[in-house]
Amino acid sequence: EFEHIGIGDVSFPARFGRRSAFPPDISRESITAMASGSGINGGITASDGLDAWSGGGRRSDVPNGMDVEQQQKFTESSFREFASRPENKHLMDAHQRKEMKKALRLQRKELAARFQQVVMEADYEAQKSIAPFLEYRSLKRVVQTFTNDPNNDFEKWACNPRVLEMLYRAKEAIDNGTMTEDEVEYMMLSYIKSDQNPGKEAFKMKTQQKARLATEQLVGALNEHLEERRAGNDAYKAKKFEEAMQSYVKALSIVNLVSGMSSEDQKEIDLNKVSCLLNIAAVHIAKKEFGSAIIKCSDALEIDSANIKGLLRRAKAYAGRREFEKARADLSKVKDLEPWNLEAEEVGRHIRCLKAQDADNDRALCAEMFSSE
Repeated sequence: EFEHIGIGDVSFPARFGRRSAFPPDISRESITAMASGSGINGGITASDGLDAWSGGGRRSDVPNGMDVEQQQKFTESSFREFASRPENKHLMDAHQRKEMKKALRLQRKELAARFQQVVMEADYEAQKSIAPFLEYRSLKRVVQTFTNDPNNDFEKWACNPRVLEMLYRAKEAIDNGTMTEDEVEYMMLSYIKSDQNPGKEAFKMKTQQKARLATEQLVGALNEHLEERRAGNDAYKAKKFEEAMQSYVKALSIVNLVSGMSSEDQKEIDLNKVSCLLNIAAVHIAKKEFGSAIIKCSDALEIDSANIKGLLRRAKAYAGRREFEKARADLSKVKDLEPWNLEAEEVGRHIRCLKAQDADNDRALCAEMFSSE
């Protein structure tokens, strides 16, 4: 999540410092390349697929006497006909998967290389200031956002006393065990996305850059995302939660990169995005990372506020954090939508059991305190 955060637009709570902003998921150059069709994610162009089709050499069936431009047009037309045949679908799908994986790898490498380069070029004081935070996953992500300053002034943020105070307080909370890294992320992201944050709209704008795909190109991207989700489902059933998370995150990254050119296509993208978010939330719940689960469920419910699974999973996550009133509020919405929903009844019973457990624990603790006196 914190790959989206940078400095410049969004105010953090005073506890963590002053300002932060959000760069796009992927570089403008990559978006431009995808939008132009050159190795577009989830889609192919005739020139991109020619090597897979012709084996890398000149087509033997190109008529003699054609100039270079005519040969190119003939070859591309022939390729489109080849790609449209049902028996060649598996070849096209394989090529699209390869293009998507290549683009995602490139995106990760670009972000890592950019951060490394900026740190190496920074002055010693800035390097020394950020060093204590780089071993913490959540804090490193915040530091990485310093590279997003509109004036490329990394040192301004790396040496900013307010920002350093924010980071040291978060580091101290993690070191003391008063907060986990997931809770630090949860608190920061909850504030960033809340209505109280004046930079909420800036966050949305910064994270909405997409590659717009025609329907035929979109099909390949959604097929790729479905493969990742199926792999995640298999891993989840086998209780291999880390593997499941990796697959679900990859699936989500694919649908986050694309947008449809028609309302129907966009509905399909949103439907699959909601499923990915709720899959990730299920893994967080299984790992008892309730704060992260709440964030993912809330993201899904922003897209589809009446999603039953989203409300039920968020209720479970709220219950896991002992936020029983919020859990009950979600269950109430479920009952309004589906009065007969059995899972809602089950979650309600689970909440009552947790409250009873907490009461028993409190009584036992009081008894122990009085007996020790």
